[in-house]
Amino acid sequence: MDGLLCADLKKQKAGKDLLNVVDFIRERRSELVHRMGRQVIDQVVDELYSKGVLNTEEKDLVLGTLLPQEKARLILGYIENKGKAACNLFLDYLKCYDQYLFEDLRWTGNITSIKKYTENNVQMIAQDLRNLYLSPAFQKFHPLGEEIDIIFDLETTFSDAVFWKKNTNNRTTNQLKFRDLLDELKNLSVIEGEAGKGKTTLLKRIASLWASGKQPSLNRFKLVFFVSLRSMQKGLYESICEQLLKEPYSLDSPTFMKIIEVLEHNVLFCLDGFDEFKPQDYPETARLFTKNAQYKHTVVLTTRTETLSQVRSYADLLVKIGDLSYNSAKMLIENVLEESLAKSLLTQLEQSGTMKEMMKTPLFVVIACAIQMGDDDFVPRTQTALFHTLHKLMINKNYYKTRDLPEEYISESIRHCGDLALDGIFKSKFDFNIEDLSSQKEERLLLAAGLLNKYAAQRLRPVYRFFHKSFQEYTAGRRLHELVTSSSATEVSKGQMYLQKISTISDITFKYQNLLLYTCGSSKGAAAEVIKHIVGVKDHGTFLQFLDENGESANVETQIQSSAEVEKLRLLNMNTLVERGLTFVYESRSQSALAPEFETFLQGKTLHINSHYIPDYLFYFFEHLPSCLRSLGLIKLKFSGNPFSSNGNEVKKPESENQLQPVTRALIPEPAIKLFYETPWNQTFNTLQITLRDFPDLKAREIKCIGKICCSALSLILHISKSAGITGKLHKILNTCARNVQDLVIESTPLTEEDEQQIVKMFQLKTLHLNDLQTERREGGFIDGMHCLKNIEKLVLENVKMNDAGVKKIAASLKHFCNLSVFHLSRLTGLGNGIEELVNELSSGTCSLQEIKLASCCLTGRTVTTLAQNLHNLQKLKVLDLSGNNLREEAIDAVSQLVDQLTVVSGLKVLMLPFGHNVNSCLGTLVIQLRSLTNVTKIGLQKWRLNDLDLNSLASLVTSGHLEKLQCLDLADNSVTTKGWIAFFGALRKIETGGLCKLTSLDFSSQLELYPEAFMVKEFVQWIVKLHFIHEVVLVNWMFDENDLNMIKNAKASQKREFQLRLTETYQQTNDQLVDLKHLSI
Repeated sequence: MDGLLCADLKKQKAGKDLLNVVDFIRERRSELVHRMGRQVIDQVVDELYSKGVLNTEEKDLVLGTLLPQEKARLILGYIENKGKAACNLFLDYLKCYDQYLFEDLRWTGNITSIKKYTENNVQMIAQDLRNLYLSPAFQKFHPLGEEIDIIFDLETTFSDAVFWKKNTNNRTTNQLKFRDLLDELKNLSVIEGEAGKGKTTLLKRIASLWASGKQPSLNRFKLVFFVSLRSMQKGLYESICEQLLKEPYSLDSPTFMKIIEVLEHNVLFCLDGFDEFKPQDYPETARLFTKNAQYKHTVVLTTRTETLSQVRSYADLLVKIGDLSYNSAKMLIENVLEESLAKSLLTQLEQSGTMKEMMKTPLFVVIACAIQMGDDDFVPRTQTALFHTLHKLMINKNYYKTRDLPEEYISESIRHCGDLALDGIFKSKFDFNIEDLSSQKEERLLLAAGLLNKYAAQRLRPVYRFFHKSFQEYTAGRRLHELVTSSSATEVSKGQMYLQKISTISDITFKYQNLLLYTCGSSKGAAAEVIKHIVGVKDHGTFLQFLDENGESANVETQIQSSAEVEKLRLLNMNTLVERGLTFVYESRSQSALAPEFETFLQGKTLHINSHYIPDYLFYFFEHLPSCLRSLGLIKLKFSGNPFSSNGNEVKKPESENQLQPVTRALIPEPAIKLFYETPWNQTFNTLQITLRDFPDLKAREIKCIGKICCSALSLILHISKSAGITGKLHKILNTCARNVQDLVIESTPLTEEDEQQIVKMFQLKTLHLNDLQTERREGGFIDGMHCLKNIEKLVLENVKMNDAGVKKIAASLKHFCNLSVFHLSRLTGLGNGIEELVNELSSGTCSLQEIKLASCCLTGRTVTTLAQNLHNLQKLKVLDLSGNNLREEAIDAVSQLVDQLTVVSGLKVLMLPFGHNVNSCLGTLVIQLRSLTNVTKIGLQKWRLNDLDLNSLASLVTSGHLEKLQCLDLADNSVTTKGWIAFFGALRKIETGGLCKLTSLDFSSQLELYPEAFMVKEFVQWIVKLHFIHEVVLVNWMFDENDLNMIKNAKASQKREFQLRLTETYQQTNDQLVDLKHLSI
């Protein structure tokens, strides 16, 4: 056991007596206590326990201690007392789980010589790297594998790619050019991209630019390491030497690693291929991104979308590679192909929409070029056709190498290759060995055909791979098609066995989507089998996962079944499933042959159509499968005046035209018109939801087109937002579809008197939602005619300008609304007794209301008292929102009466109460009532000025087992002190699930500035990371310092939590303030 340590100490103290291993640890005790993290300690303890060094009591005591420094002191005490052998084992495991710390311990006492040595050798390493990165061996590469003699050059084939920066919620925010990306490289930058998007080429380009010195933003790095994670077989030092330098290198591992450590941010690691990397096998390399904050290197990591969730929480910068622009694809084709071949392929690009879509992925451009070289008659229509032709090209081109082998043997070997690919997909296996092949003869055949590539350099055993992961997926899909359509019952059974492994919707939409795509694309029969199978899949699977404290995967759905967040993700999963089904049918080119199976698949589902991007498969669907349209439960059609601001974020206009086409004015896109008018479908939709957003101007032809589209459904939901172009023209649209409009939502769009009059003529209208309508209410407008909407079920008037007389007219209209279940009115000022008449009518029992929202509506104590007295008439009430109303001196009496009656509405889910003078004195009664209200999901006590005792009452309510379903808690403008918060968080944290474990949002903003103590921050952090669904935390006036924010950020990263922390009244948007927000967006 002494060998490793003795060897190290000999290097450090040649000619001196060796330190006793116990003394070695004792002398470095202080550094160990301060630097060993909790995770490392727990891992070492588990190892020592498994070897019998620690007994059960000692293990449990260390693992049960919370503070890392205390844990370190305990373990070191045990180890020192157990002697030399135990200390040796401890150091062995420390090296395994934290090599940087281990190396530091070895060099303690000799720092001066190391720094001097480092400065003298950095330039040598840098020059060796530059020589490699500028050499033809690095600059030139075979994009389709060495068996296909096509060589690309980084200088001529790399184009300025498009990148989309993403926020904490994984949504794209703004666009970056390549050089912008280099300027923004952070501690850890994660680059997401599907197969073939050019991730490897991008990182090689970064390394090449650094070596050339032509990119100023890269000159800050003294060393740049391009490391292929998919090729990694050894530790970090060994892999760098094997891939980039030479073996053995002139600097040994300890010296080399110390150089890297000392340089910190001046070292850039370009780590390629996380999706084919196993972090548990290479913990030293994994720590470059999992513990980047400790080691302080600059790291760029590439990964595919399916593995993004494993590293997203560590990222300082998250970027997605965008589509290859037409001009970039054209440049690539012209640089690779001869002029005549390039012209032929570009002609095909112009004629095929599918081809244009596929050319947005660099890999497919490469494949198309390869095919063009070998088959200039090829016209690709689908991804499968592209790969099929490539497969055929590879075999035919290399046939002469295997002409001595029998045809039957060749066919059998190709089938076996398909089996390898298929098994590999289900086992996430992309590296194969000689045992996976049936014989050396089969190895020879598959290598000769180019179906497999062999990697033997610097390996004890060779590894076999398909030239690209996508090609393995195609080969697997090709084989699955052969199995499910085979004439052999045995093969059919085998194929069905593979399909049964695809047992969840998440498997279909994400994990095995490409396998199924290529299976469907291989034949109509295979597509029919796939569609039949996915119809029967109901389980959503583990599409929402987190890691527990033991690092084991756990499914949140099984722990928290009723979460609204899970339901949203289920809905997203179903929407994606419909898109996948459409692409599967399109890929099969089966026309109407699969109509019966596809009708069953689409039954009751929702189809989303974005008018600015209508893919070919939708035209195919409308043309060849029109009968399936009626099977859909809902079609959502979205028109946006700016196609790149659908999420409300402003997008910077790109400088070059090959990035995005500029938007000149709002237009209804021609493809949308073509889809609904030129496609020969003859069916009527069940329900159509049309959204019109950001249209400052619309022409008469466009209004006519919208009106006709609105008429194509039995039931219409019309949502208009921020579209002044509709003003004065809405009545024309509504007039054409007067019989089928069910729901009408208008936001931030002025209306003329004629528009308003047409609205109240829609007698069948069930939902009317008006938001932010500040035009003057005229005589004869919608308020005067509202009583005509006798079928109305939901009436929402948010920030709609009206006076007291208007409120009285609404109150009078309520008598005619027998079916009304939802009534919202908010943000009104200057009202008189009209609001009292409204509350009287609402609570009279005329209609069976389930939701009442009267937020910031000038409510008085008298109106709240009236509501309390009539609450027995509203027994079906689920939502009661009276927030934003200041009852002043009447608050205590009015709120007390309301709270006393709450048990009458036992199904209440949302309770938002008004505020006023000393209203917090009502909290005791409210807490008692909440014990009976078991369905409450949202509570709002804004401006109640809650104090420490009040908060303690709420904590007691939670710890006694109540409020288990609570998802939103609003205690804004409270007067709680740090002592009160410490007690609150401590009480909730003792509950196994963290207390209030289903919270999605909370607002604990303080009335005055609150300066949290360090212990309070720790208690808060330990509680908040237990809330698996929290996405918004508002703590206005909590004066966190930088250390507090870093503690929260690090806890979020280690526990893989995603939430937005807001410390100001409104989100900041200026560039200067965005710097601060990076600390808040955790």
